[in-house]
Amino acid sequence: MKFLLLGSLLLVSSLASVQAQVRFRVSGGLSTNWIVSDNPAVQRIVANTEGSVLEPDQPASIGGAFDGNQIGYGIRLYADLDKQKLFRIPFGFDLFMMRGSQSYIAPNFGVLARHSTDLYSFHAGFEYAFVEFPLAFARAYVAAELRGTMVTNDNLYIRLQTINQEGQLTTSERNITGKPDAFRFGSMIRLGLEGEIYYPVFLNTSVGYGALNLLGRDTRPTTAGGRGELLTPDRISEGPEQVLQHVNFTFMFQVRL
Repeated sequence: MKFLLLGSLLLVSSLASVQAQVRFRVSGGLSTNWIVSDNPAVQRIVANTEGSVLEPDQPASIGGAFDGNQIGYGIRLYADLDKQKLFRIPFGFDLFMMRGSQSYIAPNFGVLARHSTDLYSFHAGFEYAFVEFPLAFARAYVAAELRGTMVTNDNLYIRLQTINQEGQLTTSERNITGKPDAFRFGSMIRLGLEGEIYYPVFLNTSVGYGALNLLGRDTRPTTAGGRGELLTPDRISEGPEQVLQHVNFTFMFQVRL
């Protein structure tokens, strides 16, 4: 009985000590998404202006046009597990607003195509601050994250303007709802730097590299009923869904609670 009582007291004391060490931080700001895979998601929307978007009977290559950094915003909650703030557990949410556009102008007609979708990404992981700098109480850290991302139903907008032989301008517009929502699991590694601006406000900036859809991909070609690529607006002649590699850059203001 004495040993049981002593063990209980030690357990309560340990839990109280851990709870006393845990500190929380919250941050928010810019979070961008850059698809770096050689994937149709970054290719032109209409490679052939006489393709299926304009003339359904003609073959065409339909890309996503998400080339380059895409704007987004994120929030983070951190739990510091030790007094030295070396080990931290981050939880976060990112909203990436993917927007792509393409225009083509010829003597008698012009085409404008816009593709849009939103990515809702939830993540959790582990951080380790491996070095501290004396200036501004700055710390460099590395992190590993597990991510779950919801890809919303995308939209493709097409505007076609033509001039007939009499010189009259005709405009036609189409809004096409593309592929359905999809949820994918991925992972990311990250390198970051945080420094004090004016206590308790800090600046936290980082860059991460990972895969958006490691798990949950549709491995069937579209000819077998597959969904096709994750971030393209059309299923025409697409093979199995490929892994999308991406880079995430963050620039956030952080407050210690």
